Amino acid sequence: MRVPAIHAFVMVALEIARFRLSFALMSCGFTRYGKKSRRLSSNLSVMEETRYQISACPNKKWISLSFSDSQNTTVGFNAKIAFQQQQDSTTISSIPETVLQYERQLRKIQALDRASKTNVTVHDHLHVVHVDEHLVVTNKPSGILCVPGVNNYRSLLDLVYETYGAGNVEQSNLEDDDTLPKDSMIAHRLDMDTSGVVVFARTRLGMSKLHEAFRERTNTKKMYEALLIGWLDINGWMEAADNILDDIHRIDLTTYLGGGEINLPLQRDHKHPPFMRVSTPQSETEAQQAVKDLNHAGWKKIVAKKPKPSTTEFRVLAHEKWNGHPVTRVALTPITGRTHQLRVHCAALGHPILGDPAYGYCGEAHPNGGFSDETILQMSPTCAGMDLRRDIDSTVKENRQTMCLHARILGFNHPSTGKAMSFEAEPSF
Repeated sequence: MRVPAIHAFVMVALEIARFRLSFALMSCGFTRYGKKSRRLSSNLSVMEETRYQISACPNKKWISLSFSDSQNTTVGFNAKIAFQQQQDSTTISSIPETVLQYERQLRKIQALDRASKTNVTVHDHLHVVHVDEHLVVTNKPSGILCVPGVNNYRSLLDLVYETYGAGNVEQSNLEDDDTLPKDSMIAHRLDMDTSGVVVFARTRLGMSKLHEAFRERTNTKKMYEALLIGWLDINGWMEAADNILDDIHRIDLTTYLGGGEINLPLQRDHKHPPFMRVSTPQSETEAQQAVKDLNHAGWKKIVAKKPKPSTTEFRVLAHEKWNGHPVTRVALTPITGRTHQLRVHCAALGHPILGDPAYGYCGEAHPNGGFSDETILQMSPTCAGMDLRRDIDSTVKENRQTMCLHARILGFNHPSTGKAMSFEAEPSF
């Protein structure tokens, strides 16, 4: 390896370490830091891993996943489901930790490499859906940053600012106090590998009204479309349900494939910052102990953050084949707006989003949304097995496929007229 290449690799590694450390401290994460660190206390009591409860409404072909205080939520062994899954090639099998660590570091380097080396241009990456005096709506491609981030890499925001920002001739007729600096144009954002509809503000009125709408979630609508690994069959979930709910309202189930609601709280993953995971009593206890250790080591200002309630509605659109592999096309509606919510919730179903570099196969985050392989096997009656995940991951790499998560519909009231507006862009997958 040439010296410049070695130097570049070392610099990337150092940048990754600094990035992870900063987020770890903000999110009560890392268990050690230089000479001031200590290992997590070894006297943590061993706890059974909590599992979610499945409720089903057959009349609507609808399921609900949540934790229940009134029932025993520790992992129970569903012998029928486990036996069926062990008979086919889709069973979950643990990946050696050494392999996981290698894959995680490799994915970090690859993500930084893509963010820094992608030539983000107006011609290739700025796809305008709508523009007026107060806002710009674009269809963001997958694989580019929505905003520059900590490393200030070129992003979609740069393109919008350069084309429709305060310095553009089209904005010259506005009053000086109504123009916006670049960072103030951000109304919301999408992950680098998420594609779809995103809006930017052009005026202070636009910024104020959009921020208020998205913060309060008033008169806004977001719908995402995704491909999930494996076939998510609602019938299998209803058969495995812990509770059956009655509903007098029936719907035509002839072509409807079903759907559901995921009510699982999320917390920052103290073992894999800055990523998220489903919060369980066990993970909360470990995170609180990590904070105590850090406080004792001198980091007095770090406090434990409480898990946040998180809800996602989903609807199965189709069961398909992607390059010969079984996948499920779903519509996802975030009722709450937590970081990486859709990605974590899908992983917790046992069906991670295809191409997800963090919550998918050998990803940077905790697999299965935070649950162990054994627990997800017992909870999810249609869980995508490790063989399928590995095969799809290989195909993703061969085809250079980015994550199949797309913000398809975005709706809000216009900041000036108050008129309801809705924008839609079809996914490329």
